[in-house]
This record gives sequence, C-alpha cells and structure tokens, in this order.
Amino acid sequence: MATTHAHEHHDHGDTFAVHGMLLVVGDDRFYFSHLPMFSVVAHRFQVLLEIEFDDEVREALRADAKTTGGDLYTFAPRPFPLVELDPADGGPARTSLVGTIFHGHFERGGHPIARDATARIRRVAHYRPLDPEARHDDRAPLRYLCFGKAGDLFLAHEITARPDFDQVLKARMVPGSVQHAPDPQVPADVLAADFDLAVPVTVSRTDTPRHRLTAGETVDGTFLLGVSRTGAHEFNAQLKIDREIYMESGELT
Repeated sequence: MATTHAHEHHDHGDTFAVHGMLLVVGDDRFYFSHLPMFSVVAHRFQVLLEIEFDDEVREALRADAKTTGGDLYTFAPRPFPLVELDPADGGPARTSLVGTIFHGHFERGGHPIARDATARIRRVAHYRPLDPEARHDDRAPLRYLCFGKAGDLFLAHEITARPDFDQVLKARMVPGSVQHAPDPQVPADVLAADFDLAVPVTVSRTDTPRHRLTAGETVDGTFLLGVSRTGAHEFNAQLKIDREIYMESGELT
C-alpha cells in the first residue's frame, strides 16, 4: 500500500557521519530506523528504510535472537552522507550500506554479531529533515508512522520538534476492526496490504512520552493514506501493541 508524502529538497549541510540505525527484525523483512539527534546537524533526520541482507547475515541474526531472546539490534555503518538516502529527484543515490550489526545499542554496551555486513536498500519508506528551531506542541495528537505489512506491522513515533521522543513498536491490526470508508484509495482488504511507504497513524491522545503507546494496549488509529484534490484518504482500525522495541528521549531534547 503506497501513500505519498511530499517534502522539499534542500542542502542540509554536511551529513557525512556514522549514522547509527535501529535494526528492526520482522517475520521475513528487515528495516532500519535512523537514530536522530537535534543537537548534531548530520543527524537531524528521521529516516525509515526497508533493507535486505545476505543469507549468512540473516542466519546470524535469527540464531542470536533464538539464543538470547534479544529484541534490540542496531547497525553501525561506515560513514556516509545521509542525504544520499533522499528519495527526491529519482533517488536515493545510495543503494547499500556496509557496517556492523550489534545485539543491543552499538554505543551503549552492545556486542557485534556480524561485521562488514551489507544492507541493500529496497526502499525508503520515510525521509524527513528535522527543524532544530521548531518547538514541540504537547497539545498535538499522538502520531506514528506505520510500516511493514498488515500481519507484521511496526510503528515509529513521528518526530516533529524538540523536545521529542524516538519510539518503535511491534503492532498488528485487529481483525474485524477496520472501518471502510467509501473511498477508492482504501484497499478492499486492508489486513492483507503492504505499507511500502510509511503511513501516518493518529491516536486520540496528546503527543508526549507519558502518553505514548505501550505493550498490551489496543487503540483506535486513523490511517492517513494521502491527500488529493478530493480530500483526505483515510480509514480507521484498531491496533494491538505487541511490544516496545526502542524508546529514546534524551537525544531529542
């Protein structure tokens, strides 16, 4: 299921750096979520990627997860300019990243499980520069970016302005909860859909860490597929939150 999210292409300065990624392990897919920081120009981006690994790397990840029960993995790539992931103008210019996969956070005591691993970029699901001058509105509704496929969904909190928080969750749609609008943009079977691009999902609570989604909750979400001349294309569905994979607020103050 594709949606559209336009953004302007600007020169955001020198983005050459080691861009740490949260590695999200799905049932049969892998994703990167860039670990952003407002305080460093090179890291002022929220980026979600679907990536592929060779069989050897996939097996190493599966074996580690089976042995340790671990759910937190990160990827430390060789330095590169993050703007090469910009999908504008026919991009991204970069089609792969080489680095080390860590069980745990690569800067907080994680240990390497695969070195010189090549991550091939299948698609850029979300790419957005962050405005360091913007200030967070705690009255705004809580909003996430939904990616993956309906049977294997993930939610990344949409980062907008400081102070904010970076959170990634494993979730699933509740069968029978999808409310179909008479809208041709909503597929007939949402529960079988793929979210090729990250789809914004709004929840009726305020956008603060204290009100974030937590494991075990079932919430009503409004999915925004896009906006056209005929209006907003959206549908409602319940989301069951299975677990929290990552949560960070300190880097986004």
